[in-house]
Amino acid sequence: MSRPAKPEIAEMQGFVSLPRRSGELVFHAPWERKAFALAVSLCEEGYYQWDEFRDHLIAEIAAAERAAGSDASPAALPSYYESWLAALEKLLDEKGIVAPPMS
Repeated sequence: MSRPAKPEIAEMQGFVSLPRRSGELVFHAPWERKAFALAVSLCEEGYYQWDEFRDHLIAEIAAAERAAGSDASPAALPSYYESWLAALEKLLDEKGIVAPPMS
């Protein structure tokens, strides 16, 4: 059973658009699918607005590109879902949804 995604999620444009092949979402590892589902589910449950997550994702991708430098190869950059997960972790931390790590 599938359910339609919110348009603001399904139709993200530009360099934050969801990776697709033949119209289908592309995941290279199970954790990517889980990170995607977690971000979407928490948004749908009202923990944050999608624009907040998208802004964090944009910031993560931009920060990775700056850190790598202008002449870095794409292989030197974090994958899309590595940036996705980093953005989700920062947003959840800012919102106080997750507890800080134990030291």
